[in-house]
Amino acid sequence: MGKYCQNPLCQHQSSREVRVSVDSPSDETRSLCDACRVVFAWGVQHGRTSRKPRKVWVLAIADRGIIAQGRAFASRQQAVQGLVKYLKAHEGYDGAADMAEVSEWLAEHDERLGVDIFPTSLELS
Repeated sequence: MGKYCQNPLCQHQSSREVRVSVDSPSDETRSLCDACRVVFAWGVQHGRTSRKPRKVWVLAIADRGIIAQGRAFASRQQAVQGLVKYLKAHEGYDGAADMAEVSEWLAEHDERLGVDIFPTSLELS
């Protein structure tokens, strides 16, 4: 057991060795003071979690430059369907849920609307 607490933010003398996780549950031990030991006990560690960023599709609809609706969807097709749903409810669109047809309709009927559908990564913490 080390003489001082192995928490890098602490400078107290260590009182116990505590099992902690680095790559797998409880694969290492650290010398900790009583205060840090409690923190490690409450934050029960179970190894490293490797997260893959989740890809989402964002739909942003602007009316005269002011965002009228912004939503995130799991796929591009769902974002297009969300756009079609908005256009049917607020703008009188009566076409199919096809981006090419929606783009053509927007070009002919409404110059005040701006529509963006783009992918982005989302990391949940």
